[in-house]
Amino acid sequence: MRIIAGQRRGHKIEGPRATAAMRPTSDLVRESLFNIVGAMMPGRTAVDLFAGTGAIGLEALSRGAESAIFVEKDREAVALIHANVAKLRYQDRAQIRLADAYRWVRTHAAELVGPTAVFLDPPYREYEIGVKRIRAVLDQLVEQLPAGSLIVLEAGRILDDQILPDFDAWDVRRYGDTQVAVWLRDEPDANEAAGDEPRSEPEAEGGEEPGEEVGDG
Repeated sequence: MRIIAGQRRGHKIEGPRATAAMRPTSDLVRESLFNIVGAMMPGRTAVDLFAGTGAIGLEALSRGAESAIFVEKDREAVALIHANVAKLRYQDRAQIRLADAYRWVRTHAAELVGPTAVFLDPPYREYEIGVKRIRAVLDQLVEQLPAGSLIVLEAGRILDDQILPDFDAWDVRRYGDTQVAVWLRDEPDANEAAGDEPRSEPEAEGGEEPGEEVGDG
């Protein structure tokens, strides 16, 4: 496994043991999804849920994310993330959480501040036993993520409106047996951010021309 682009382009990272249950995102799919969102990484915090090897969060850091939070409940995988973060010398920009991703979102999603890129790659067996938990996580993220945030979901099945809230707002693409869906929350414009109503220009009185406009400073 390797970092595809950015500051650590070409650097190798460690993958799981052959007998491990982890299923890392392939380099092809990772490259394809970052072709969509890679330019959006600068200035954002990356959250790598179900992080596995940490490859997605590390790719985001390499492409300019300010920081990354890795959330993984498997201890062996967490040890691997620590090793890969150290190998790429990203210790000062990474937080690694040994935690269940579903619980972490319920507890911490509302605490995320500023534009955030959330990546989800739940184990494919999660889709086999039902999609309610995945949908609940997406509902919460869509509701609570700050302006300018985005969500990237990877799945080994067809993504439909049972899984994706506000289905038409997602960009869904297929790469072989894998589907990737991207959702983006727009930045508010200046008036919305300030809570101001649009103002109309005052009309000149007495038929005179309006005076020269003076800026705020």
